[in-house]
Amino acid sequence: MKKSKLILSLYIGAIALSVATLSMSLAWYANSTKLRINSINISIDCDRQLAISTAPDGKYVTSLDKQDLEDCGSFYPVTSAHSEWYDVDKKDMPDFYFDTNYTEEEYAQLSSLASLGYFAQKLYLKSDDNVLVSINPKETFINPNTEFNKTYAHELFLRDPYISEAEYEFRLNELVKSMRYLILINDMETDNYKYIIIDPNKNSTTTYGGLLDNNDDDYYDYFKKESDGKLYERVYGEVNDRSLIIYDDPLEEDSDYKDVTEEPNAFNARHKKGVYRFNREQSIENGLVFKEEVSHTLDEFEGVSKPFYFPVYFDRPQEIVLSIYIEGWDLDSVNSNMGATFNSNITFKIEREL
Repeated sequence: MKKSKLILSLYIGAIALSVATLSMSLAWYANSTKLRINSINISIDCDRQLAISTAPDGKYVTSLDKQDLEDCGSFYPVTSAHSEWYDVDKKDMPDFYFDTNYTEEEYAQLSSLASLGYFAQKLYLKSDDNVLVSINPKETFINPNTEFNKTYAHELFLRDPYISEAEYEFRLNELVKSMRYLILINDMETDNYKYIIIDPNKNSTTTYGGLLDNNDDDYYDYFKKESDGKLYERVYGEVNDRSLIIYDDPLEEDSDYKDVTEEPNAFNARHKKGVYRFNREQSIENGLVFKEEVSHTLDEFEGVSKPFYFPVYFDRPQEIVLSIYIEGWDLDSVNSNMGATFNSNITFKIEREL
């Protein structure tokens, strides 16, 4: 039997050149250029074993134009750190968060639900047979749009030639390293409720927490503890118990940057003199646990064993929620690559009949 393929292509192009003034909860990209979807195309390359629609009772076709899909607007960094939507609530749409909000209290942490900044839409598949569907890794990617990035790099260089045009272009092309697919299968009728995060350009494990320089002052953020009036570095993210955090004594002089070979960013900042410093290693030894992203590479979809597949039953709509987002806790999610453009393509294929 010929294997059918559902191809979802998003060509993300035009750069919105306006400057966004973003709040503290959008710290990774504060005062940065926004990205906007320019065009989306969804099509099916198959022998009519699969068809697609944006509504379960809608018209099933072999292709969808941009006007058939929801406009996500501009991309902002968000995080999939909090999984209550899946583990507890079993929602039909995933929740993403702006995860750098906080109160002035010692351990209080707020995680604001993100209502914008990413693409997420329900799609529906039908098949003329009972089949198992998975990802085709050979036709799935999120790659830099090098042509657009080269043009924008030239514009940036003309505005501010503090680095070379080639360096601007390199940084723009790095944006894709922090981008993710999240696919949610919501089939409560057959108790088939699951999701997967795919990182097409994965180079390391992403930890949902740590120190951040949110206000772009080159120092890791800190707060004043009410009990003793002293300053302590603020630990962001999803951890098991903030009372397990251990601090080192303050420095008498400001430290150097965490990585002196890289430019300052939200992750690469300095410890400020007079502020008690977060000791990550001792805190972890003390029992502090940061949640880590569970994501899969495309290589994992090669071969017989697949990390993710789902059934599509004969003539019954199967709901799929596809999300594309910038993972804010990825260390490649930094201001210097904002303004980039990228192309993405995800292909679903029939693995076998049921």
